[in-house]
Amino acid sequence: MLRRLSILLLAILLLPAFTKAQQQNGSVFENRISINLKNQQLNTILDQISWQAGVYFSYDSSVLNTSQKYSIEAEDKSLYTILNQLFNPDEFKLLELENQVIITKNNETKLLVEIPSDSIEVKYFFLSGKIIDGRKEDPIKYASVSVINKPIGTLSNFDGNFLLKIHPDLIRDTIVISCMGYGQEYMPAWKILDDDLIVMNQIPIRLKEIKVVTTTPEKLLNNIRENLSVNYSEDALLMTGFYRETIRQDDNYINVSEAVVEILKAPYQIETRTDDVRIVKGRRSPDVKPFQWINFKLQGGPFTITRLDVVKTFESFIDPEFQHLYNYCVSKTIWYYGNPIFVLEFKPTTENTEMSFIGEMYVHNESFAIMHVNFHFSKTGLRNAESVMIKKKPKGVKAKLADTDYSVNYQFYNGKWHLSTLKASVKFRVRSRFDKINSEYHSVSDLLITDIQNTDLKKFARSESFTQHDIFVEMIDNYDQRFWENYNIIKPDEDLQNAFNKQNLK
Repeated sequence: MLRRLSILLLAILLLPAFTKAQQQNGSVFENRISINLKNQQLNTILDQISWQAGVYFSYDSSVLNTSQKYSIEAEDKSLYTILNQLFNPDEFKLLELENQVIITKNNETKLLVEIPSDSIEVKYFFLSGKIIDGRKEDPIKYASVSVINKPIGTLSNFDGNFLLKIHPDLIRDTIVISCMGYGQEYMPAWKILDDDLIVMNQIPIRLKEIKVVTTTPEKLLNNIRENLSVNYSEDALLMTGFYRETIRQDDNYINVSEAVVEILKAPYQIETRTDDVRIVKGRRSPDVKPFQWINFKLQGGPFTITRLDVVKTFESFIDPEFQHLYNYCVSKTIWYYGNPIFVLEFKPTTENTEMSFIGEMYVHNESFAIMHVNFHFSKTGLRNAESVMIKKKPKGVKAKLADTDYSVNYQFYNGKWHLSTLKASVKFRVRSRFDKINSEYHSVSDLLITDIQNTDLKKFARSESFTQHDIFVEMIDNYDQRFWENYNIIKPDEDLQNAFNKQNLK
């Protein structure tokens, strides 16, 4: 019987100006239900589940004995978890087709219903939750949430919330949650369907139990450079990423733009080849609050932020040619993402008048790979960067670069360290006595790498490539509610989501 029912320097243009959301395309297996039935026939249990979850079941009665009796008890658990209590995943497989769940034996190669395989829409699992500190219960921001041994992941937002979209084939894989200063958490992907609050505990750094060899800054820098070809890819890679660009004027969001991008990552050893970027799909909000006085635009967007890959660009604080312009110090050794790490601080010497930086690098104590860099312009660097970053401004308006903050993270995968996240934060003040303007603008650009593939591509077509002269916000469309489909993104934090809600955006 068959039951079936159907950059580094983001150029700024100042122009005169006139005057937890629910995802739509997730798998039905995510639906939560509660059930408490004792010694009931399987068909009775499936009828109850069908009514609660809004799905229908298809199966071969010769395979399932629907008169067999079971007991099942679950409170607010996912459909996936409940069905796996009834049907051992080592013996049965579950296939989703619109609002149907087809139950078959693992060794069956043919579906009960003749459906062309390319017409079956793959419904990704949308794993969402909140990460908190186990002692203080505060949200943990910017924690990494990824599929172990695969280049698929996301970050928690400022409020500790995350959303990870994975292919159904990965639902029984292991998810690893990592954050500096905390012990890593491992759990099966399917468990996040039921447990959406993840607690992380701070760990003491017991360096006495770890053999850490002391080193000098000079020796550490030499080891970093000598191991670049070992630690970073010698091949071109095709990366998928999520890019978000926000602009605030004082306390108000005035623009939010997002895109899925592809990055043709050039080999690290070929300095003359730069990364190529193209937009897969993008969207922007209408101005969340209209610009006042000045229309702020960022030039270069997803292209320029890739220049924050300081290992690829061989930034001045890594390049031996400019080493004499910096003072270095190995300040401490810390525990970072399950590894003892050297923290190498750097700042410009007094005679350094270039566009210099102050910051720190986290260096793996065995491979000497750079895992994390956080840096900003020195006071001298800020002054020198103004003329480069502010490309255009109205007559009579003064603009001063007030603050910058840049960060880059790398993640280990397939024996190499790969670019993982980039962040650029820029603040500047705009004043005009004549127009009575006195305002602070703050732009934040984020890039999250969500997938990595091998590729034979050498270049994107010129018509597809995003360049340093393009203005991101002018090349994408308005928002819609079902835009991202199965692409991984960084969830908007509550403050940003509230700004959306004022414009009826979800």
